Amino acid sequence: MKFVHVATRTRDLDGAIRFYEQLGLHEQRRSELTRGKATLVFMAPEAADFAIELVYNWGKDDAYPGGERFGHFAFEVEEIDDVLPGIEAAGGKVTRPPYLLEGAGPRLCFIEDPDGNAVELIQRNFKA
Repeated sequence: MKFVHVATRTRDLDGAIRFYEQLGLHEQRRSELTRGKATLVFMAPEAADFAIELVYNWGKDDAYPGGERFGHFAFEVEEIDDVLPGIEAAGGKVTRPPYLLEGAGPRLCFIEDPDGNAVELIQRNFKA
C-alpha cells in the first residue's frame, strides 16, 4: 500500500496553486471532470512521494466550512476487492462502492474509518 495524496477543496484554484508553489510544490497534473463538474490539480514536491489534491468544484465560489473543505486521504492498493473485507471487519464502512473514474479508470472506492474520515482507495492496474 502506498499513501498518495490528501484532498482539500478550494474556491480560488489559482490562488491555492500560488500558495503551494511558495512551499516548493509544483503542479504535477490536472484533470477536468466533466461528469463530476470539478477541476483537480495535484501539487507535489520534486521527489513526488505525496501530493495535495486541490479540488475546485465548478461554480462553488463561496468559502467552504471547515468540515466541507477537507476531502480525503488516498491510498493506492493492488486490489480493492481484497482490501474491503478487512476494512469492514475493522469497523470501517464502504461509502461509495468501487467504480471507474469518469467511466474509464482508474478504479476507485471511498470508505470511512471508524471516526468517519473519508479514505479513497485507488486501483490503477484494473483491467475491465
